[in-house]
Amino acid sequence: MSQPSRLMLVTALATLALAAIARAQSPVPTGAQAVDEKAFKADAPGLYASADLSYVLTSGNSTSSSLGFKGDVTRRFTKQSIGFAASGIRASSSPDARIAVGTPVDFEVQIPETEPTAEAYYGRGRYDYKLSERLFYTLGAGWERNRFAGIENRWVIDTGIGYILLNNARTSFRGAAGITYTSEGYTASDGQDGSFIGARVGWDFRQQLFSATTFSHNFIFDQSFEDSAARRFDAQFGLHVAMSARLGLKVNWRILYNNLPPSTEVPLFTTGGAPTGLTVLAPYRKTDQGLSVSLVFSVAPPKKS
Repeated sequence: MSQPSRLMLVTALATLALAAIARAQSPVPTGAQAVDEKAFKADAPGLYASADLSYVLTSGNSTSSSLGFKGDVTRRFTKQSIGFAASGIRASSSPDARIAVGTPVDFEVQIPETEPTAEAYYGRGRYDYKLSERLFYTLGAGWERNRFAGIENRWVIDTGIGYILLNNARTSFRGAAGITYTSEGYTASDGQDGSFIGARVGWDFRQQLFSATTFSHNFIFDQSFEDSAARRFDAQFGLHVAMSARLGLKVNWRILYNNLPPSTEVPLFTTGGAPTGLTVLAPYRKTDQGLSVSLVFSVAPPKKS
């Protein structure tokens, strides 16, 4: 093949290649935007916020109520972001111990007042600073209370380094590791030291399954440096279905695990069921689980076309 022919062939191939690249990067004529699953996009500056609310009430032969809320707001700048989150759940029900007041032929049945059966709250703040497009420094502080798990107050301060593994139109996956300081106060004193330094590892994962359905998973693992048995984790799995641009329905499953739970005073009975008048310190269960269905209102910067 002559030199001019080779040059014409190379030019033709280069033209076809450039045309293919331009076609791949141009919008699809039907209006559906082509997505490069491997492309990395930086988080757009702006305000991101969401609020979840759920409420259940029953009355009649029994009375019960359950109220749950969760909200978070994050303000992202070019190099840094500041975020706050809060959550709470409170459930109460009437004991199954109805009594009759009056005479055998003229009486009124009374249902006892409701009593709390579950109550937990937390609040957290976080500051992130971008060291590069994927690497960031993180600093956070949080408080939580869960009396039904023996926690009167728990304060945690953490600092560390995070890395964004994936961030595109369909998938977001970032992890972080660092050092924590924990200070805990318990509902009953059992001699356990509630202050320690430890390590934390966690991640945040989101995957768009369908056009209006998103799966999310958050995980936080804490390990004490002072006691190898003192470890805990908080895992959440969520499925969010968007009903409009700002309104959606979310199903969330949360698992809380504490390998070294605090103890509480419980009355001691004999094997025959008779009260002894004594109390003993018994540990709480290690695992708590919760399933919620809530309405979600969210705000985010408009997507660039």
